[in-house]
Amino acid sequence: MRNGEIEKLRERLGLDRHEFAKFLGLASYASMMNIENGVRNPSRLAMKVLRYTDSLSKRDALAFIEELNRHEPK
Repeated sequence: MRNGEIEKLRERLGLDRHEFAKFLGLASYASMMNIENGVRNPSRLAMKVLRYTDSLSKRDALAFIEELNRHEPK
């Protein structure tokens, strides 16, 4: 995904940067902002998850995110 595409995906799903950072396992809002602005690149795994999520309908993508968030490490 190119610069701007990750932000467009996040906005299409109606998530704020905090919510999207949590989904990707990022430490903070700032990390998400750095990825969206091209300062930092997501990991290869995160990129695969983003591409997969982008291929889903909004409803299915949000269900996928919700399911992944249920498996948060303790």
